[in-house]
Amino acid sequence: MGTEPRLTSLAASGGCSAKIAQADLAALLHGIAAPAGGALLVGAATGDDAAVLRLTPELAVVATCDFFPPPVDDPDDYGAIATANALSDVYAMGAEPLCVLNLVGYDLARWPAAALTAILAGGAAVAAEAGCLVAGGHSIRSAEPLFGCAAVGTVHPDRVVTNAGARPGDRLCLTKPLGTGVILNALRQDAAPPEAIRAAIRSMRQLNRDAGRAMQAVGARAATDVTGFGLLGHAHRLAAESGVALRIRSADLPLLPGALDLARTGHLPGGSRRNLELSRATTLVAPGVATELLALAADAQTSGGLLVAVPPAATRRLLRAVPGAVTIGEVVAPDPGRGLGRGPGEIDLS
Repeated sequence: MGTEPRLTSLAASGGCSAKIAQADLAALLHGIAAPAGGALLVGAATGDDAAVLRLTPELAVVATCDFFPPPVDDPDDYGAIATANALSDVYAMGAEPLCVLNLVGYDLARWPAAALTAILAGGAAVAAEAGCLVAGGHSIRSAEPLFGCAAVGTVHPDRVVTNAGARPGDRLCLTKPLGTGVILNALRQDAAPPEAIRAAIRSMRQLNRDAGRAMQAVGARAATDVTGFGLLGHAHRLAAESGVALRIRSADLPLLPGALDLARTGHLPGGSRRNLELSRATTLVAPGVATELLALAADAQTSGGLLVAVPPAATRRLLRAVPGAVTIGEVVAPDPGRGLGRGPGEIDLS
């Protein structure tokens, strides 16, 4: 971009940390979100990653959309990350993507056309890697740059993976490391080590395709992608919709290089701080959990991994199929009498 302003300087926040807070969104959607029924197999009422509509007894369409302000300064990376992030919702449902439609907010009178071309090219490259088409889109003039996609995929109606199927005894596997929120926030302040930025960009550009296919192959019971509501926020919704509780081990959380130090020095973005506050109502934190690990468990992720509930006998197969995936905990039967951390939807973070 030459002497043009950094992309991250053109927006008040970047990536999935720009999301509306989870509790606020739930209140806004109350009475509006359509429940599943008839041909609508998955609607908005359960807060799942995408809508699923059955077309025939053997074919269902998966539809979702996602966009955000720039999390990084390189326009090609921005486009690639935003597209990978949108496609994650399709993979989290156990589906394969067919096409994406670009969603663009940009002001050509203020910012260079070449940067927008690079954003679109980066997105197209990731779509091609996913084997899906860029079939069009929509653009508006915007006070801040915005980019993302509406994504459409397909799945057999009997093989849809939702956030509501976890069962006691299942293992919880996470397929990408945490920490993009703190790293991207530090990047905006010129405080992120180069190696941390490179690792975060590699992770965010990576498709969740292999994880989605592997969870289908091993018979995963439930899944969700981990993005703006952080691991604790997305795990809470999975547990609540499944009617179970979760036990997560903080020492087993996979972390991006540099994330722990940046969390320790206070580089938690606003979205992550909101997640952390909301987690107080859903998560019992053991006394020995380090403050920075709790912060990373709530960190707003951009293009994060999948959180998958897997039967114990299938766990090893999933981990072998997805490099970098780790087991971080297990699903437990709810026991509301034991207080916070064991009620339906609650998390025990030890």
